[in-house]
Amino acid sequence: MRKLYLLIALILVASLGLAACGTTAATEAPAATEAPAATEAPAATEAPVEQVALNPYLGSNKLDGNGVPPTFFDDIHIRRAFAYAFDWDTLIDEVYQGEAVQSKVLSLPGMPGYDMDAPHYSMDLEKSAEEFKLADVDKDGIPAGEDPDDVWEVGFRLQMLYNTGNTTRQIIAEVMQANLSQVNPKFSIEVLGLPWPAYLAAMRAHKIPIMTGGWLEDIHDAHNWYQPYTTGTYGARQNMPADLKAQFKALLDEGVGLVDPAERHAVYQKFNQLYYDQAPGVPVVLVTSHAYEQKWVSGRIMNPIFSGLYFKTIAKAVDATKPDTLTYATIGDADTLDPALSYDTASGEVVQNVYETLVFYDGAATDKFVGQLATDWTVSEDGTVWTFHIRPGVKFHEGGDLTPSDVAYTFQRGLLQGGYSSPQWMLAEPFLGVGIDDITLLVDDSGALGDDREGLIAADPAKLVAACETVKSKIVADDAAGTVTFTLAQPWGPFLPTIANGWGSIMDKEWVIEKGGWDGSCETWQNTYGMTSAEDIFSTIANGTGAYALDHWTQGTEIVLKAFDGYWGEPAKVPNAVIAIIPEFGTRFAMLQAGDIDFMDVPVEQRPQVDPMVSEAAIYDAETNAYKDPVPVCKIDTAKLGLERFELCEETNNRPLRLYFGRPGLQQDVILFNFLIE
Repeated sequence: MRKLYLLIALILVASLGLAACGTTAATEAPAATEAPAATEAPAATEAPVEQVALNPYLGSNKLDGNGVPPTFFDDIHIRRAFAYAFDWDTLIDEVYQGEAVQSKVLSLPGMPGYDMDAPHYSMDLEKSAEEFKLADVDKDGIPAGEDPDDVWEVGFRLQMLYNTGNTTRQIIAEVMQANLSQVNPKFSIEVLGLPWPAYLAAMRAHKIPIMTGGWLEDIHDAHNWYQPYTTGTYGARQNMPADLKAQFKALLDEGVGLVDPAERHAVYQKFNQLYYDQAPGVPVVLVTSHAYEQKWVSGRIMNPIFSGLYFKTIAKAVDATKPDTLTYATIGDADTLDPALSYDTASGEVVQNVYETLVFYDGAATDKFVGQLATDWTVSEDGTVWTFHIRPGVKFHEGGDLTPSDVAYTFQRGLLQGGYSSPQWMLAEPFLGVGIDDITLLVDDSGALGDDREGLIAADPAKLVAACETVKSKIVADDAAGTVTFTLAQPWGPFLPTIANGWGSIMDKEWVIEKGGWDGSCETWQNTYGMTSAEDIFSTIANGTGAYALDHWTQGTEIVLKAFDGYWGEPAKVPNAVIAIIPEFGTRFAMLQAGDIDFMDVPVEQRPQVDPMVSEAAIYDAETNAYKDPVPVCKIDTAKLGLERFELCEETNNRPLRLYFGRPGLQQDVILFNFLIE
């Protein structure tokens, strides 16, 4: 069966990383509004027969061998049967070429709830058959294995959909399709591609019987993974029964309200068990990392949460090419340098090097934090009041002194500037309450003012002032004491990872006001609400406290950073850092071979070209959630899969590259079942 996927695997290798814009041809989709063929018109004396539109993705819409009823996946045994029918090994080996691991839970390594030993499904076609025979789809009280009118004897047909261009999801569906036909030849899944807008609309309308949903995290925390797949984005598309959703919500509310990692882990373990028992979905895989660097560099922190490279810790040998400059060749340019708006990887990479946050990740650890612009902090017993002591003696790049007022102003400005194109919703909820994801909801709770600056400006002035004063009351500076106090709407376990990201970067209040930013008044904040990067002056200039300062940005070409002489901490080890925007792989590869760049983006399909340059490899250890020390690579066989292509040994060699291999990434797909298909 493994050879069955070889062709589609080749298709995937050429398109990994694409979302909804690939080139794979889609099967023509039936119109969602298409009705079944009409029968002969009744006689005039007869009452008209009401025609009910059928869901085209359910075949006949009943259990007759040519379809399924809308409640098909409401039967827990059907969900479990599908889970046992999926082939993770084939997907990992032949599609991802060994560079992925099975997802056993919804959270990621290093997070509360992640458990290598958690209960999970593995492919077992015999167990799949057993579960199908236990199902009672026709709800007559007789298991399917004993009922000639139920699914095991009758069979079924339905469609499994994916968004056209997302070849990964296409192949996931085809793997499920192939295995179910092996469980029982009467079981038929048709794989259907829809354009992204149609796919999204069908999901939101609860029309898709079985689908694949993907998530790329906003906050590196378990809540940001458990919530979307149960009570949030995807849970809403599954028509999950209210009682089951309530069980998940109770655990989510308990987990997010705890600060202690061990206590949160215990709650999410209960969540893992419930998700396994009820099988509302099936986690698929986590794609693993494959990162290269020249051997003459050292000190790189391999933390998957960082946007690109964190230059401060990196050193370069004196005999390297351009020893005074670190060069990273990437494929895309930044959008904005304003921390309040930065919501993309390319922008975040610059922000995290130029600006600093109150706390930061402790090296490669994804669950430990150290003070950056805060020396220490305390949390009230009820988890709602956080007090940070601000580091003294810190200078901004343009000469200003860091004060607690700068910190308070930065967070106030971010929340008030808001807008749904910014990342500020992640800060709004802990400060203002769950569901209040934009400042405009304090002015008009209908949501009508979201992203509408003109409408906001025209709103009741008293409500505008009140909203601003609410924000200011939540974030209070005491310059004399050297502290900033945050008062949250409720305990919020992921508060530290939330403020450790780029949108928590601290700006110089006086500098921002001088340059034309918000003046700090509650009478004027609405004038800067919902700014886009194109109209925001702080998108192209920067004044942070980081080890590097912005030298210049030639848009579309390069971003150049210079080590900051007045840096409060250990200075940058290399004077210059260059982010070179080079979309063409061939150009980047030639520069790598010539030693003109130290790091580069390498698409999956191009790795066989780069792997022969690898001299040593640092392998990720799942038990410690960290990379082991690099080990020499004696031989590379690009015909083999994953780590097996590298023969590790004790002999050194002269090949130029170091490889970091195997850490799970921050994105995963989950197969989702619709409990009530409409």
